[in-house]
Amino acid sequence: QVAIAIEEVSRCHLRFTFRHRSSQESRDRSERAFGMGFVKLMNADGTTLQDGKHSLIVYKGDNKKMEDAKSYLTLPCTKTEMEEKEAPSGKNLNPLASFTPSKDSTKDSFQIATVICSTKLTQNVDLLGLLNWRSNSHNIARNLRKLMEVEGGEIVKFLPDTLDALFNIMMEMSENETYDFLVFDALVFIISLIGDIKFQHFNAVLETYIYKHFSATLAY
Repeated sequence: QVAIAIEEVSRCHLRFTFRHRSSQESRDRSERAFGMGFVKLMNADGTTLQDGKHSLIVYKGDNKKMEDAKSYLTLPCTKTEMEEKEAPSGKNLNPLASFTPSKDSTKDSFQIATVICSTKLTQNVDLLGLLNWRSNSHNIARNLRKLMEVEGGEIVKFLPDTLDALFNIMMEMSENETYDFLVFDALVFIISLIGDIKFQHFNAVLETYIYKHFSATLAY
């Protein structure tokens, strides 16, 4: 388990180094890493690393550069990312990277499984768009419609923030009736979601929001 402050997540990554084990403890300590793999915690679109399994590339080479983040962060960290970039084997996968992999240095992979626990950082790009609606105001209507397609488990984790976003849109964009109807539909969707037996324990969160946090006077 790794605890990271929310403001640090966007610039953090996890690095895994590989060393040979020895029967002698003293030799273990002096053994240099022969390979490394890494994974970024945040995607380019602002969403966090998806929960589940990730197949990381193991970059090999007895090279001090593998300890310098600047030398490898421009390289793909997963097999999927490497395939998407369609980089030919045996060539530098990114001209900006100074940790140059050889032909055999990327044939091995290392599988990890991750679970992100946060009530502020989402893995869903559509929900993120709604929560950050002020900086993405031209997409408000699209994001309100897309909210109804977001997996219920992700919405309930961000229930207070989602409700705040909906009511703020209703109040601050009151001159546009289109948003009123879309917000109303979204609210009905969320209340129906909480009524589902799978999410009924979030009823208390909704009740607390209504009685202690709701302050949208224009929406009242």
